[in-house]
Amino acid sequence: MILTRALVLFALPLLVVGEQFEIPAVEAIVNKVLHNYSKWVNFKGHSSHSDTAKRSTATTIAKRGLAYNNNNPDSNATYANLFEGYPKISWGYDWGYPSWGLDSDFEFVPMLWGLPSGSDPDWTAAVETPGTLNILGFNEPDLTYSGSSDILPANAAAGYQTYMEPFAGKVKIGMPNVLWNNVGSSSGGNYDSAQWTQYFLGNCTGCHFDFAAIHWYQDCDPGNGQSGVDWFQGNVTDAYQTLNLPVWITEFECYGSDAQQVDFLQQVLPWLDEQSYVERYAYFGVFPDYLVNDAGNGLSDIGVAYATT
Repeated sequence: MILTRALVLFALPLLVVGEQFEIPAVEAIVNKVLHNYSKWVNFKGHSSHSDTAKRSTATTIAKRGLAYNNNNPDSNATYANLFEGYPKISWGYDWGYPSWGLDSDFEFVPMLWGLPSGSDPDWTAAVETPGTLNILGFNEPDLTYSGSSDILPANAAAGYQTYMEPFAGKVKIGMPNVLWNNVGSSSGGNYDSAQWTQYFLGNCTGCHFDFAAIHWYQDCDPGNGQSGVDWFQGNVTDAYQTLNLPVWITEFECYGSDAQQVDFLQQVLPWLDEQSYVERYAYFGVFPDYLVNDAGNGLSDIGVAYATT
């Protein structure tokens, strides 16, 4: 499947909630995301590198972050804390809250993963924790697979008005985390994630957003002479030009060998750091066989490239 950059149709009417829609099968790109999700969520097994690239304290705010969880033998942020001391890493999130002991060198960013069924004092407490500067909203509400929050746009808008908007002006608020390069079906109907976002925005009257939050997954080598690097850069640029907000890429990965992923990172990380509109990004993910080595006691080759490039 060859993906094209998402085209947003601003003239589309707002989504009417309450009608049941038949959702076609999500395209192959979403199946790949599901494959990644199941790998880290089911992981139960829960080569050190030189310290010359490390440092004890940060001197500047870096864009690079850590997407991690506590699914490890210690049930804490032990994998994320392997990145302590690398100056290009400044923040982390774990698809929820609390931080599970994320090192204080990193800013922890809480996320409201899905739509609560009622009042949520734990979420309020997480946002009001001293040191909280930014908050993330729903995780892939635009998609319908089991690892997504799968929320109709108008319901997501109502959720933002209830659970996110009260913190406007106190912390920076991100838009829902959507798979921006999804051009297939999304929650609510047979339209893509960019259109889901427009329906959400149309319903979220009075909502305040400080930044957009997107995901991207695709082959490192899409074939047919195409470039995964070019596709990624074009997708990020498209999100910025469409939404007119600073961009956080809270999940991204190119599918390929370790060597292909290292090469991808070595090309895109300097580009991301150079783009003034890109505020934060986090490569997927801080788990064994990804940014952490198989033994879970150090960084993988991909992790070293991510931490040091």
